[in-house]
Amino acid sequence: MKKYTILIIGLLLMSIVAISGCTSSTSPDSAPVANNEQNSINQNVDSDGDGIPDNAEGLLGTDPLNPDTDGDGIYDKEDSNPNLVYTIPEALSGPKGFAIKEVLVENNYDEIAKKDASDHLEISLENLADTEINNFTVYYTITDINASAKQSYELPLDGFNLQLGETKAVHIDIEQGLNHYRANPNSLYYKSMNELEFNVMVSTPAYQSQTSSVIKDAGGEELAD
Repeated sequence: MKKYTILIIGLLLMSIVAISGCTSSTSPDSAPVANNEQNSINQNVDSDGDGIPDNAEGLLGTDPLNPDTDGDGIYDKEDSNPNLVYTIPEALSGPKGFAIKEVLVENNYDEIAKKDASDHLEISLENLADTEINNFTVYYTITDINASAKQSYELPLDGFNLQLGETKAVHIDIEQGLNHYRANPNSLYYKSMNELEFNVMVSTPAYQSQTSSVIKDAGGEELAD
């Protein structure tokens, strides 16, 4: 009886070892499969549905959340230069209904929060007309002075208006909030460390377009303290 008992115990131990071996050999093999599948999914993410995966948008310098990065009406995938407006908008004529009071591209300050803000394109507009003004469009260019590279963007300011006698700022950045409009996070502004020249034209029907320019010092974007 003792002989049979030892034999049975031995068989049980062998079974446990075999099962343990199977478990340890299959678990590591299954993890890479799951990781590969996840990596494949991540590579195919196309948040704005323009046919360009998000990871490729960074390489192209386009916006992964905007199918028409430069705003010229041509989707990025079909656009030969998705960071340059195809047809430059003409300056409008008419009475001077508004003025550009200031254009900032660095050393910004948040008037609402009363604290420094991250560097971004900020345009302060003043209403000179005798009525409310809306339907504004901003066309702006960014020129990398050292690299001789140029980008341009056209951006309708949907929902923005100036009341009689009001002065108010437009913020073109990657923040969200009232009077904030999306900038391309892969533009020269965010990627170049060189000195940049900004030229801005603001237009609205029935009034003369207004222009301004400003230089951003070398060194890239500065975050708020």
